[in-house]
Amino acid sequence: MNDEWFSKLKEFDSLTNMKTRHLAQMDEQKKRLDVLNLKRQEKEESINHALKAIHELQQNYHETEKKLITCEQQSSRLRDSGASEEKLGNYIKEAEKLESEMFVQLEKIEALEVEIEESKTFLIGLNKTFEEIGYEAQNEIGIHQNEIVQLEKRLELILNTLPLDFKNALEKTLKKKLAIGPFTRTDQSHCYFCRYKISRTEESEIDVQKILKFCPQCSRIFLPYGC
Repeated sequence: MNDEWFSKLKEFDSLTNMKTRHLAQMDEQKKRLDVLNLKRQEKEESINHALKAIHELQQNYHETEKKLITCEQQSSRLRDSGASEEKLGNYIKEAEKLESEMFVQLEKIEALEVEIEESKTFLIGLNKTFEEIGYEAQNEIGIHQNEIVQLEKRLELILNTLPLDFKNALEKTLKKKLAIGPFTRTDQSHCYFCRYKISRTEESEIDVQKILKFCPQCSRIFLPYGC
């Protein structure tokens, strides 16, 4: 009779693996969207950063322009009052320096404006791609979610049809949330997963007599060969 219940456990394991694959495929679709969304956020942040930089450059430009006007006014007054060429020369040099700074600031503003326009164009294309892939990904996620719902119903049905000892053993092992599932097999007098050594007698009880047993080390349930 245990053959039937071990077959149920094997089916449970198979269905669980199928569920895991569906979950992994859902994660892949979500990652596709996350990558695009991250690129979109980075581009939006880049635009905001450029706009902030332009604002700061414009403020600096206006401040520099005020200094230039003051410098030119002072130079004009000195010229009218007959100041020496040395004093006038200092103001002329200062005015030239300020004009050069303003020119550099304008160049930076223009470069940032070009960068913003290119980023906006890229963002339009990225949003379109996100919309197209998003629609496709959501459909895929929906398909996998439906499959998972069906698998969970079948898993619950199997669990509820098991005799009490098998059900308790499975529930106890599932609570441990072991990696790669709750089941193992014998492998040359060892547990296949953790390599814990078992006796020939225990190996015979598992594979020949089909007795329900746990691995003493990793706590997985032994599935007999042939089930």
